Amino acid sequence: MSRPTIIERQVYQPTLPVEEFMVPLLRDGIEQVLHALSAGSTGFKVLDMGCGGQPFRGLLEQCGYQYVSADTQDPLGIVHHIAKIDKDLPLGLLNEAPFDFILCTEVMEHVALRDKAFSNFAALLKPGGPLLITCPHVYILHEQPYDFWRPTVHAIRFYAQRHGLRERSIRRLGSAWDVLGTVLGATYGGTSPKDGRGSKLVSKFLSVMVRVVYLLLKARWLQDRYVLNDDRYPVYLSNLAVLGKP
Repeated sequence: MSRPTIIERQVYQPTLPVEEFMVPLLRDGIEQVLHALSAGSTGFKVLDMGCGGQPFRGLLEQCGYQYVSADTQDPLGIVHHIAKIDKDLPLGLLNEAPFDFILCTEVMEHVALRDKAFSNFAALLKPGGPLLITCPHVYILHEQPYDFWRPTVHAIRFYAQRHGLRERSIRRLGSAWDVLGTVLGATYGGTSPKDGRGSKLVSKFLSVMVRVVYLLLKARWLQDRYVLNDDRYPVYLSNLAVLGKP
């Protein structure tokens, strides 16, 4: 089955209720890492792998990086190289390697051949260079049928070590409150009686409750006052990993 054409975001901001918790967490985490890595990076060459609408291009260029993009498709006509990270890489991309830094955000859940992907990362990355990966741990199915897995921090660590990449930092982003907000955002359309057995009045009440709790979470009113997490059963939204090539 051919991959559906998707016009990706060009500005890293939430546009749907289901994105209101994931996107700001990722944006803030990615920007923190980019600013920390940018010291002395003028002229360094960065590969934005799975670049989509290139929402971080401006920031990367402001940080002094020479920007190179790659993706599986190019509906906006802005991608330098058409490539799949879990397939044999095109000669044009290989000729631009090695890269001083690789950015791969919200791509790995769509990658079926994980060993091949991490092997390609290692081949493209300059010794001593960092690789920044983000991918969801709890999120809706999207870009179907090309949505294959939800890795844990341990899965990322395993594949990195398997292909000679060292962990600089691997973080879990988001709390159980953020997971709940994401679930409620995905069901924001409301509830309806099931098979005619439910009460319309109860359905209306549930729809209102979903919206009220969602809006409280979006405003971070509950998060600022109460802790929902239980350390015995970690629940979180997304992974943010910075890896390095020795």
